[in-house]
Amino acid sequence: MLHELVVEGNVVNPEGIHEAQIGIDGGNITALKKQGLKGERKIEIRRGLIFPGFIDLHAHLREDSSHKWDYKEDFKSGTAAALHGGITTVVDMPNTPLPGINAERIREKKELARAKSKGLIDIFFHGGVAESNLNALADMQNEVVAYKIYLSETTGGLHIDEETLPKAVKAVEATSKPAVIHCEDQGIIDSIREEFESGGKVEKKHKELHSELRPDKAELSAVKHVLSSASALSDIKINIAHVSVYDTVGILRQYKNVHCEVTPHHLFFTKNDVVAKKSFLKTNPPLRTEENRQRLLAAFKEGQIDFLATDHAPHTNEEKAQDILEAPAGVPNLDTYGNFVSWLIVDCDVHPTHIARVCAYNPALFLGLNDRGRIEVGKRANLTILDLQKQVKISSEHLYTKCGWSPFEGYELPGAVMHTIFNGIVATEYDEVLSDLFRTENI
Repeated sequence: MLHELVVEGNVVNPEGIHEAQIGIDGGNITALKKQGLKGERKIEIRRGLIFPGFIDLHAHLREDSSHKWDYKEDFKSGTAAALHGGITTVVDMPNTPLPGINAERIREKKELARAKSKGLIDIFFHGGVAESNLNALADMQNEVVAYKIYLSETTGGLHIDEETLPKAVKAVEATSKPAVIHCEDQGIIDSIREEFESGGKVEKKHKELHSELRPDKAELSAVKHVLSSASALSDIKINIAHVSVYDTVGILRQYKNVHCEVTPHHLFFTKNDVVAKKSFLKTNPPLRTEENRQRLLAAFKEGQIDFLATDHAPHTNEEKAQDILEAPAGVPNLDTYGNFVSWLIVDCDVHPTHIARVCAYNPALFLGLNDRGRIEVGKRANLTILDLQKQVKISSEHLYTKCGWSPFEGYELPGAVMHTIFNGIVATEYDEVLSDLFRTENI
């Protein structure tokens, strides 16, 4: 049999690494053998690793039918940035100017995403949970892969308070879809801000002000509220989004149906880095101490954290250049995801099989995407190929995100995405996204 494409090299699955040939036809993996496969096209990977296509279950692609935030990012530029970073599946968040709180809005976003991604990536959606739509969550269940609950204020009025949380979690459970929860206690944040303002400290605007306004205890308190609300529910899967505090990981260990994710910025930067990068490293939740970062990284290496999510949240240079209190929170991470994964493997001794687990297998399992997440016959031919010997200095000149900057600007990371393959289509070659539609000058 002559396959449409054969990819040969070291294949990484959660259980191990082995040299193999992957036969691809019609967008699927149709054969997996040590040798003997023939293809119309063949890619031999001599100095890289072949992973299941990376899955990002937490990104803000910014676009909805209002188009008010398209200047930050849209589905076209977000698709290109994801492919550049080795990501083949992205799940978009609902907190846009027209928040995704009903089926009609999700369908509109799907149509936009389908038109602009041109089939070069899969974009799925979270449904937003608000006090006003708890009785209508079921109407969205065929349009979304998960629901997003915010326990602190965000765009579109999606904030759920402590009293409403048990009802919100129960409403999500009834849909049989998982919940992703932003855990920061808004009551604690408001209380601390009032203390700062009454004491005049808010005028100092020093480098640690943002982290002081959103302290560790705000995350820990919200996590405990979630666990209390979900304690009587056995049929819901929960993901605690962008864990920033190591102690959160320890609390979650005893709960089998509660998972957690960590972001590149919380594993790499600390609040001391805000001295140099200022509001460009303002995130919610904020960056923490170096000791906390090291403990969080150790927990990740030990398998205590389930997902590596970008929390890609692009804003323009002008917006991020504002004062720490006025600037919007969030950093772009899609373009540099593969570079960061390479840093984890090369510099932090994270085993490649663990990367296959947290970047592909675990997210697919959590979201119920049974057609991906592993390299095996019958799965989608989504592959991420990393070159761990190509050192890269991150530069805005090589980014596809519309916002045009990266928190990793100027850092040298020890590897690069050699190829991103989606449904058997080779979409990238190092820094170049191969489709004419997604060349830099067209974005």
